[in-house]
Amino acid sequence: MHWRIWAIALFTVVLAGLVRAQEAGTAELTRAYKALEAKDYDAAVAAFQQGLLKQPANAGAHKDLAYTLLKTGDNAEARDEFELATKLNPKDEVASLEYAFLAFETKQPIEARRTFDKLRKSSDARIRDTAEQAFQNVDRPLAASIARWQQAIQRSDKPNDITMFSAHWELAQTAELRDDLPLAAKEFEICRQLKPQLSEILITLARIWKQQNRLDEANAALLAASRAGDSRSAELALEQLGTRYPYPYEFVNALKLDPKNTALHRELAFLYVAMHHDGDAMDEFEKVLEINPRDTMAKAQLESMRGAGKTVMAISAPVPAEVVTTGASASDAALQAKDMGMKSFALGYTNDAIKYLTEAHEKDPDDDEVILKLAWALNQSHRDSEAITYFALAKKSSNPKIAAEAAKAYHSLNGDTLPQTTTWALPMYSTRWHDLFSYAQTKRTLPLPSYLTGAKAINSWVSFYLSTRFVGDVKSATQEHSLDPAYLSESSFIFGVGASSKTWHHLTGWVEAGEAITYLPWRKDVGLAIPDYRGGVNFAKGFGELLGSSKSGMFYETTADAIYISRFDKDWLFYSQHRAGRTMQLGDENKLQLLMNLNLTRDSKNEYWANALEFGPGFKIHPAWLPSNLYFSADLLRGVYLDNEYNPRRPNYYDARLSFWYARTK
Repeated sequence: MHWRIWAIALFTVVLAGLVRAQEAGTAELTRAYKALEAKDYDAAVAAFQQGLLKQPANAGAHKDLAYTLLKTGDNAEARDEFELATKLNPKDEVASLEYAFLAFETKQPIEARRTFDKLRKSSDARIRDTAEQAFQNVDRPLAASIARWQQAIQRSDKPNDITMFSAHWELAQTAELRDDLPLAAKEFEICRQLKPQLSEILITLARIWKQQNRLDEANAALLAASRAGDSRSAELALEQLGTRYPYPYEFVNALKLDPKNTALHRELAFLYVAMHHDGDAMDEFEKVLEINPRDTMAKAQLESMRGAGKTVMAISAPVPAEVVTTGASASDAALQAKDMGMKSFALGYTNDAIKYLTEAHEKDPDDDEVILKLAWALNQSHRDSEAITYFALAKKSSNPKIAAEAAKAYHSLNGDTLPQTTTWALPMYSTRWHDLFSYAQTKRTLPLPSYLTGAKAINSWVSFYLSTRFVGDVKSATQEHSLDPAYLSESSFIFGVGASSKTWHHLTGWVEAGEAITYLPWRKDVGLAIPDYRGGVNFAKGFGELLGSSKSGMFYETTADAIYISRFDKDWLFYSQHRAGRTMQLGDENKLQLLMNLNLTRDSKNEYWANALEFGPGFKIHPAWLPSNLYFSADLLRGVYLDNEYNPRRPNYYDARLSFWYARTK
């Protein structure tokens, strides 16, 4: 029995190696290592980078690239590669240590200190000692500096006086470097109180609060800074805020931090106007006038609302008052219209968005971002005949992100079905049959061209494809085993055409017609085409945290198939498979499922091998080093034959199955 265990283990290792060896990018990485041997470091770097574009999850290659970059003197790039290697393989403490030293050398002391702190708890004595010494070299000066600044503040008669701003600022910065976030936040808040006019402190506070998971406060600080008078701070804040327009409560939170920010008050007022909250709008305009009595726009707006009951400016979406100007240049006018259109779209005012974005497009026809957003606004307003025109324009954009998004929307609205190739493979070893099987298929969908009558309707329900299947096993390759009736392998390549329905409530139907060509050299029909017709119905559904989930939890999944195969004496096979258990996250990328199986197989011809009930434990595992679309599974099953007529075997059996599953669509 020992030789079988060793054979299974060897099969698993060899198969995993073959899968990895066949990955895209292997040729480039091989070239990189050859260049390393020749000490051609520039060529090695280029080859590594090309290979890693195709194998981004290859931690070892990232690490080797990092060492190569050190030889070329590119320390910052080497640091980034060591960081990637560490994230992909958290157990590689050597890479983590290299990253920490380079982070310190390249002016990233916070990350260096954090990494040294983690590694000084390592079980490896050499790593632990080196990290401990490095940590103390970084930490001791910071601790001493914090103590000095705290003493200086305590000795002052007025520690919170404006003259002490520099001391609080230095203490806050040093506390952040030492990862003492509560102290850093406290001191930066004092700095903000001492000099509220420095909007850059809001950016700093937002950074600290994000690390403390105080996200609402961080967002409020960025929003306040984005409407501050300092253009540099406003630009930095806007980059971090993103394109989503803020909600009213976010403006309120920002005003708690910066209550004298007239731009915030004014913009919130116009937002209230758009929402028809006139009372709140008037309150905000009054606050603007309290801060700046000379604000003519707020005064005119307030007087109009008190008198005529309507706004002076004919707008229904909130916009910053400073963009409502006259005499602007064409480019400025385009930017103003774009800004108003984007904000209107973000708030759901699609009609206003269409108006402003159309104006922006007329003033600047080459702005692809405006074209795409206008297409989406028209689509949301159910004006698809117009939307598709703008999607067609946007998909020609030189910006690949805009072009891809627009092309997808265009084809979706046009009812187009795009060609795609799907490949799957299932190599499996079974102790029930003492054989290694392999099942695989590659198919290329061939949607009907759009110029054919009814093509859109047909493509929306049915996909046509060309198919190549492989079904084979090891034992069938030897003539002495060829007559054993137990083998389900056709030992053939099967070429055909097929059609499958679109999935409806997790249910899919399919049919294929083709020719099977055996590859066994000793068979008389080798190379001859044998008609092969097959088809069926598939149902698949999962619940809970499946293997692709980002968190741990319980799961259940079921599949059911009814399959007709002409070569099995025109037999119908029926499968019902159930798996339930728990999915566990082992680190960032490693995933494990512990499960129980319950499988039922039946057929219409009452063949003994096709009528069985199986149950037993198993597991699926996806290590971080495997591609995301590949996983390994093992099951130990107890089976019971349900029809024992003509059964040459025992009525019960055990079956240990080891398999890999691979699937990809592009």
